[in-house]
Amino acid sequence: MELKFECPTCGQHLSATSEQIGLTAACPNCNSSVTVPARQDDEQTVFLLPTKLPFLKSGRKRILEAKVNELVSLGPIDESTEAKLQDFAVGLGLGKADATAVLTGRFTAEFEPIKRRTESSFVLTDSDLEEIEILKKKYNVNLTLKGNAPLFRAIYLLESKHELPPPVSVALFLDANETCYYTTPTTWHQSRVQTRGYSGTSISLPTGVRGVRFRFGGFTPVRAEQLMALSAGTLFVTSKRLLFNGESRNTSITFTKIVDGHVYLDSVRIEKGSGKPDLFSMNAAQARFVLSLVSVLKEH
Repeated sequence: MELKFECPTCGQHLSATSEQIGLTAACPNCNSSVTVPARQDDEQTVFLLPTKLPFLKSGRKRILEAKVNELVSLGPIDESTEAKLQDFAVGLGLGKADATAVLTGRFTAEFEPIKRRTESSFVLTDSDLEEIEILKKKYNVNLTLKGNAPLFRAIYLLESKHELPPPVSVALFLDANETCYYTTPTTWHQSRVQTRGYSGTSISLPTGVRGVRFRFGGFTPVRAEQLMALSAGTLFVTSKRLLFNGESRNTSITFTKIVDGHVYLDSVRIEKGSGKPDLFSMNAAQARFVLSLVSVLKEH
């Protein structure tokens, strides 16, 4: 929708689209800075109730949804417009919460693709944040990113800009010039060889002497590697190493020993130049973050 307004300095008639509300540019006549003003709801939007309301609540909700579509087409929803929309909903025989629910539902429908994209990629990019901010203003929704979202953002900053997260304070005695950047509860696992049984055959023959028999053949133990939980505890990622402080066992893996890492749905696997690999239980986003953090720290 086209918005018409005047330059406050010279009075030049100007126009802009609703998407340009809030942008600042130079006046083509006097070159002074002009900000595109927000729409005037009282002049451009009329909250007139139908002369006859549908009997069913579903019909009145459709009228409310149509009004929301009209408002969204005009530009971002501000608090004043949302208040008028709530009064409009009350006039329809609905509640103010119904108006808020329609706005929230529209926001959720447009936000869901962004959410799925970040959850599948484990990164929250600058463009993702810009899209979210546009949606928040569009529907006047106050959204705080929670859950794994801060971790997705940290992964993006690490992998794209090599930007380290802020240090965290820990109750550990670290080496001089050693800083901790991440900590998480976990369980330390390693593979161990275990005997699962025996295989083979043997034959026992009498010797003629009471209580004495000859046995031919034998049994061979069947052994296999099995992942075993060594200890529950906390994993610390410092500027020099991975430090595990467990309830019954501890371990420290300096970055010089780490040659590779793997992300699993429920753990991160640390490959070393020698010795058995270490696995620490955590979700896939945490595992991706730990490996990205280690990679950047190794370069510092």
